Amino acid sequence: MGACASKKVVISATEVMHEANAHAKEHGATSLHFTKLQVSHMAERFNKLNHGEKSCTREQFKNIFEFDEESLDILYDAFDIDHSGTLELAEMISGLSFMCRGTIKEKLRFLFMSNDLDNSGYLETSEIMPMFQKLTTQLVKLEQASRRRNQQLVVDAAKQKIEIERSKSKIVGLSNEFTAASDLDGDGKISYEEFEVYMENNPLCKKFLDVMSETG
Repeated sequence: MGACASKKVVISATEVMHEANAHAKEHGATSLHFTKLQVSHMAERFNKLNHGEKSCTREQFKNIFEFDEESLDILYDAFDIDHSGTLELAEMISGLSFMCRGTIKEKLRFLFMSNDLDNSGYLETSEIMPMFQKLTTQLVKLEQASRRRNQQLVVDAAKQKIEIERSKSKIVGLSNEFTAASDLDGDGKISYEEFEVYMENNPLCKKFLDVMSETG
């Protein structure tokens, strides 16, 4: 126990603010949408519940932030851009800043980067259909969670499954429409600029981003 205690990491609000700002700028934002006091509260909770570790697993993440389980799973997957399976506090805070409080362009940039799995700077054919599959599934879960928060409704698992399957049936059409409309130069790859033009006016994407904003 003594050896473990000596390795305990206490992350300061100043350190986190600096790292989260750097992470945010790296992903296209000018600054965080949280005050230093808000960051301090998150750092304090993180230090208290995370047993001195600098990063956290999915289960630890759920103990740190007070959201419903559906939203937490979606947020965790969105923030884990490098797919390492763990998140550092700075990643969480900049991710929350983007997806829950950011501008439309910041959210779109973050969404693009989280689906650019090989970090090529483009969305390729193999990445487009999984992106729409994830968006449609996550939207159904977020809407269910939002209705439950606002109206205290119990989520019907069977109904949710039907809604997800109904949404999945549209994925091929959505993917083909997106590719045809966005690949303006016909090179088989979607740049961020092409992605932004299409997604800013896409009802599915706008709805997803609106629900994410309500989550924060």
